[in-house]
Amino acid sequence: MITYLALPSIFGVGYFIVKKYNTQAVLFLAGLLMIALGVISGNTDFMPKGGAHTGSVIVDFFEVIKVISSTTLAKLGLIIMAVGGFSKYMGHIGAANAMVQIATKPLSYVKNPYVVLAMAYIIGQLINIFIPSATGLALLLLVAMYPVLVGVGCNPAAAAAVVATTGCLDLGPASSAANKAAEVSGIDVATYFASYQLPVSLAAMAVIAVLHFFCQRYFDRKDQENGVTHEFNLDSKEQREAPKWFAILPVLPLMLLLTFSKFAITSIKMDVVTAMFIALFVSMVCDFIYTRDGKTVAASLKVYLEGMGGVFAGVVTLIIAAQVFVVGLSAIGFIDLLLNSAANLGLGYSAMVVMLVGIIITITMLSGSGNAAFFSFSNLAPDVASQVGTAAAHVALPMQLSAGLMRSASPVAGVVIACAAVANVSPIELAKRTAIPMLGGLLTVMICSQVIV
Repeated sequence: MITYLALPSIFGVGYFIVKKYNTQAVLFLAGLLMIALGVISGNTDFMPKGGAHTGSVIVDFFEVIKVISSTTLAKLGLIIMAVGGFSKYMGHIGAANAMVQIATKPLSYVKNPYVVLAMAYIIGQLINIFIPSATGLALLLLVAMYPVLVGVGCNPAAAAAVVATTGCLDLGPASSAANKAAEVSGIDVATYFASYQLPVSLAAMAVIAVLHFFCQRYFDRKDQENGVTHEFNLDSKEQREAPKWFAILPVLPLMLLLTFSKFAITSIKMDVVTAMFIALFVSMVCDFIYTRDGKTVAASLKVYLEGMGGVFAGVVTLIIAAQVFVVGLSAIGFIDLLLNSAANLGLGYSAMVVMLVGIIITITMLSGSGNAAFFSFSNLAPDVASQVGTAAAHVALPMQLSAGLMRSASPVAGVVIACAAVANVSPIELAKRTAIPMLGGLLTVMICSQVIV
């Protein structure tokens, strides 16, 4: 009977996140509460793999957090922190801005504003491979791309809607969600990106771009009929000047990972952390060549380390809290109930994925956080995959992509709020402009993850 408390717990977590309670605190407390309920019902075997009972059930609750923290920090946590530090460093030396400037230049040569919007989405989504933060990328594009879009005749609201969706798929080895999906799938992130993410995402990108063309045109005409106008509202922030050739630096980690993988050179093995450190070293050398200021370049290492710390506080702790939450779900028997129900009802791959994606969509739309939703349920992917007889990546992929897509359709998501402020529209109005492209992308992902993968 206690198992059925899982659904109220899940909705309770969503409620408190919507009410702006700290996400990590909510997940930790919900997880510990469910572990306690499991113990009361007689389940004392809740310790995750690698942990041992301390001799006290009360102390065991917190031993769970220690065990999960230790394993996460040693593996996935270090990867995400290295990526976060590198991303911040690229912004600090102006390399990220140089890449955006070069990538967006072709937009100024296209005359049809809706073709420009479709192209802008594609360009932004490709840049997302190297700048993994959806909000961070949007803020950068609001400075570098948004003025170009408005300048060629695009409605400010339409331009803001496109910018808000540029990071919706969380593509590439630099994405924390992609790294988590690769981990639960039991494969390296380069393989996950090239063999699973990319084929499905290319189809989704094409659909989203086309839907942006028609959707933004429809809303622009509707605004025109109603006499609604939107003003250009952007306080340009000063960006560090950098030479154009710095644009290659954010691409280095991906180039290294794909070069030293099963797709090219197999005699040398390289993981994400090593690739990030090599790229950081090369970037610091390039910065010294450009500035000739060794002291400043040496001091800039602090930017990388602060980036690592920032990602630990925001993303890694979220993963740890989400894993404690999943241990709680397991302790009260929810995961076993889910898998047994699938077996008894004869649910196959499609039905199970739709159910998991539905939970993730609900939490993402309410909380505005795709990571909170995906990290909370991603660990279910291997068990569900074995139950329905497929690879874990086939389950993790639609879960991961759906979380990012629905984040860009949520009016409470940080990226939507930031872009709405620039266009002088409410987040709800902007979410209306992003909802149709994101739903089209979601449907494409659900279909292609079965057909292409």
